Amino acid sequence: MAIPDIAKPAEQAGQTKQGLRYRIDGSIQQTLLVDLAAGQTVYSDAGAMSWMTQSVAMNTHSSGGMGGLLKRALSGATMFIVDFTAQGSEGHVAFSADFPGKVLPFELDANQTVIMHKHAFLCAEKSVGLDVFFTRRLGAGLFGGEGFVLQKLTGPGAVFTELDGDAIEYALKAGETMRVEPGHVAMFEASVRFDVEMIQGFANVLMGGEGLFLATLTGPGRIWLHSLTPSKVAHRIAIYLPSKG
Repeated sequence: MAIPDIAKPAEQAGQTKQGLRYRIDGSIQQTLLVDLAAGQTVYSDAGAMSWMTQSVAMNTHSSGGMGGLLKRALSGATMFIVDFTAQGSEGHVAFSADFPGKVLPFELDANQTVIMHKHAFLCAEKSVGLDVFFTRRLGAGLFGGEGFVLQKLTGPGAVFTELDGDAIEYALKAGETMRVEPGHVAMFEASVRFDVEMIQGFANVLMGGEGLFLATLTGPGRIWLHSLTPSKVAHRIAIYLPSKG
C-alpha cells in the first residue's frame, strides 16, 4: 500500500460551481464563513451554526418528512436540519469546527455520493441530498462505537466537512482493505465497503488497548481518516484530573 496523501489545508477563499462564496479562517481550529447571495441557501445539522447576519433566515425541519425523522432518531443523528437563507439582500453565516482540525470543501457531481461520520458533516448547499447511511450488516452499526453514526450526502453541490486533527487520505485499490479504530473513520466514497470486525486474539482483546472492534474499509475508492479522536484526547486529559476522595 502506498504512503497516504495528507489532505492539503482547505483553500482559504473560494467559490463553488453554483456561485456560493466562502472563506475558511484559522489554522488549528477553523471556521467556515459563507457569503450568501439573496435567495441562496445552505443547511446543516441542528446546532452547527455559530453566528449569522440579520438578513439570514433560519428554517428548522425534518429531512425526508416523518420517515426521515424516524430514521435519524433511531440512528442517533440530530433529528432536525436547519436551512439558512439570505432574504432580500446578501447574508453571512459561520460554522465553527467543534474540535481542532481542518475544514475541507468537496464538490459532488450529480448522483455522486460520499459517506461520512455525523461529526464530519458541517454544512452543504441546498442541492445536496442528506440521508442516514445504514450498512448491509447490522453489526457495523451496533459495534462502530458510541455515537458512531454515518450520513450519506449525494450531489450535485458543495459539501463542507470538519475532520479532527489532520485529514489523512488513502486511495484504496479494488479488494484492498484498511482496518481502522472506529473513531478515526471520517469519510469514504460510496464505492468503498464499510464493515466492523472483532479483534482477533485473547491477548489483543484484553491488553491491546484498541477496544473490541475495528472498522474495515475495502476498496476501490478514497477514504479520509481523522488523525485525532475526542475519545483519546478525553482519556489523556482524564489522567491529569484530580480523583475524588
